[in-house]
Amino acid sequence: MSTQKPAASTQGKSSISLRAIVLCGGKGVRLRPLTYDVPKPLIQVRGRPIIDFIVDHLRSEHINDITLAAGYKAEMLIEHFRNSDVKVVDTGDQDIAHRIRQLDDGSAGDTLVLYGDTLSDVDFTGLLESHRRAGLSATVTVWPLRSSFGLFKIDDQSRVASYEEKPVLDRWINIGYFVFSRAALNMVCTSSSFEGALRQLVADGALNAFPHHGLHVTVNTRSELEDAETALAGWESVG
Repeated sequence: MSTQKPAASTQGKSSISLRAIVLCGGKGVRLRPLTYDVPKPLIQVRGRPIIDFIVDHLRSEHINDITLAAGYKAEMLIEHFRNSDVKVVDTGDQDIAHRIRQLDDGSAGDTLVLYGDTLSDVDFTGLLESHRRAGLSATVTVWPLRSSFGLFKIDDQSRVASYEEKPVLDRWINIGYFVFSRAALNMVCTSSSFEGALRQLVADGALNAFPHHGLHVTVNTRSELEDAETALAGWESVG
């Protein structure tokens, strides 16, 4: 988790022509009992549902074609956005690849796919520029992995040579915010699983990585929910 403030206002930036699909179908098992009554995207952080932060951030860069791929307690998300231009589709209980296939409109343009439980101040302009500059089929946003533990290096005599407290490691984690070209979206839609599609893109050398160093927190557990409360203390309403 990072506690950096989100990016400054994007006022004056040009619009980004992207359709956004937000994946909101999970049951939130690790957040029970909170998710017995509401779907995870409607769990509140600092008095607001998680999904509202995500939608506001999309709109802050003029990404307004937003569809939620709902599943668990979809009717509550439908009601939440009843008076909004955000589209909510009940895609049932199925793999992400099948959810995306159900929502694929056949358009030739790039599609942004993101998780409905991940809060990040990703620079969408930078993400799209990275995707187009790389010239690959797809781009995934990654964030530097930070150890949850203090790490020791030990020499040949079993002496501690160095110590770092919860260091940033030389590995990266997938935080979503994918950009899929038409070709990549075809691969996802014909795959038996989303994980399988990502593995195939990697095997084909077709997946670009966009490093993100700003705010990031994924809300899977009660502990991460508490982290989100702290991380979003500096979140300013945008849009």
